[in-house]
Amino acid sequence: MKNSAESRGVRWDSHVQELEATPELLKIQAALENPSVKYPDYYLKPFHAYTTGNLEWLAAYEVEPATYAMGIRTFKAHPDWSAEKCFVVMRESITDAMKAYMKQHNLAEPKTLVDMGCSTLVDMGCSVGMSTQWMAQAWPSAAAVTGLDLSTYMLAVAEWNRRQLSKPNRQGIQARIFPDGSRLAPITYVHGVAENSPFADASVDLCAFNFVTHECPQHAMEDFCREAARIVKPGGLLTFVDNNPKSKTIQNLPPAIFTLMKSTEPWSDEYYAFDLEAAMRKEGFQEVVTVEADHRHRVVMGYKPAAN
Repeated sequence: MKNSAESRGVRWDSHVQELEATPELLKIQAALENPSVKYPDYYLKPFHAYTTGNLEWLAAYEVEPATYAMGIRTFKAHPDWSAEKCFVVMRESITDAMKAYMKQHNLAEPKTLVDMGCSTLVDMGCSVGMSTQWMAQAWPSAAAVTGLDLSTYMLAVAEWNRRQLSKPNRQGIQARIFPDGSRLAPITYVHGVAENSPFADASVDLCAFNFVTHECPQHAMEDFCREAARIVKPGGLLTFVDNNPKSKTIQNLPPAIFTLMKSTEPWSDEYYAFDLEAAMRKEGFQEVVTVEADHRHRVVMGYKPAAN
């Protein structure tokens, strides 16, 4: 993964070194941490070859270059594409699917005025905020965008990145895609548990889980759907973005590669066997559909019907 990223100009090591030399991250982490958060047992397992999973600095430092690598892997048929273009095309296909669904079902754009405890767009399991920033750009009229994550390490990097958006000399994907911070809807990051979130009932226009579910057991995915049913407004959208279990590319991976992937993803078997659409319908979401974002990834969407 690292070699493929660096072959297209991704500054993997220097990116990590830059963050390692940023003492402000410790202050941000301390400010964001919610000491009342209880970590679910499933979250405390090793992930992605990190012994402490998402609860360590190296995991947070490497998210951005690893995400570039994911885009490169998705579009390896285009060797002339830069790492950034691969990422942009991947993210655009995802947000385009959401916007098309919203238009098809006459769902309102997330731009409602903010009340106490109210957020119009929520990025659950936001990691270092790459998906959060992308969605804030895709819906710049949103009154508020909140990224929620269990890892204060991830959130510290997310908040630090947010603060760099308007700095013209910032290198990396955030600066090039978001050169003008004023174009984005306002972003706030919160330390919390997605299945027991701090958001008020019926307060969210769009609730998104970006590449979260493949890292979770089935009972957690059921809880995500249940919590989303509580916080999403009538006429609001719930969406899950992740690997597509029906992807021919994934199904046809060599056994050794697939085994290696699963060795760093403790819950992948449960994810690939789970009927996410059925779980969403069980919690009352309607017109639940799966859209292929590309040959590896899917967007599963459903909306909460208006109250009778």
